[in-house]
Amino acid sequence: LASMTETARALSPNTEGKESKLHCEEHQEELKLFCETDQQVICLICRDSREHRDHLFMPIKEAVQIYKEKIKTSLETLTKTKLAVEKVEQQQKQKISGVREKSQNLLTYITSIFADLRQILNDKERLFHKELREEEESVLNPMEKNLREIQEELNSIQEKLLKLQKRMNQTDSLIFLKEETRQKRRVSDEEWTLSVADGALAIEKFDHPFLLNTVFSELPDGIKRGKNVFVLNR
Repeated sequence: LASMTETARALSPNTEGKESKLHCEEHQEELKLFCETDQQVICLICRDSREHRDHLFMPIKEAVQIYKEKIKTSLETLTKTKLAVEKVEQQQKQKISGVREKSQNLLTYITSIFADLRQILNDKERLFHKELREEEESVLNPMEKNLREIQEELNSIQEKLLKLQKRMNQTDSLIFLKEETRQKRRVSDEEWTLSVADGALAIEKFDHPFLLNTVFSELPDGIKRGKNVFVLNR
C-alpha cells in the first residue's frame, strides 16, 4: 500500500489542480508516459530507447486512475480490517471489564463474609466470657465460703491464744489456780473438722477444638456451605 501510494503521488496532479510539468532528467523532455514494466514515469525519447524496448506503456492519467483504484481497494480492505480489529479491541475491553467487575464483586463478598464472621466471633467471645465467669463463680463460691470459715476459725484460735497467754502471765499463784480450776473445757479437748474445699473449672468446654466446633456449628448455612458464591458467577 505504501509503495502504491508513493507511485500514485508521483503520477497525480499537484494540489492546485494543475498538471505537473516535470521533465526527464536525461533528455529534458516532458514526462508523458508511464512504463508499466519498470514502474516509472518516462518521456517519449525514453520510450524509444533500448532500455525500454518491448516494455508496456500507458498515458500518465490512465496510470494514475489504475493506481488510485488499487489504493481504493487497499483502503477498503484496510478499513474493513480496522473495523474488525476495533471489534476485537472492544471485546477484549469487555472481557477485562468483566474480570475487574467480578473481582470487585468477590472483594465485596469476602469483606461481607468476614464482617459477618467477626460479628459472630465477637458475639461468641462475649458469650464464652460470660459462661466462663459463671463457671468460675460456681466453682469459687463454695471454696471462698470454706475460706471464710477457715479464717473465722483462725480468728477464734488467735483469741484463745491471747487468753491462754494472759493466763500464763498470771503471777499470783492463788488467782492462777482459782481461775484454772474454773475452766470446764481445755483447748486440747476441742475438735475441729475444717478441710480444704476442692474445685476445678470444666476446661473442656473452653479448649481449642470445642470452641471451634461450637462456633462452626452455629455459623449461618450461607457461610458454611458457600451458598452466597452466586456473586462470583454474575
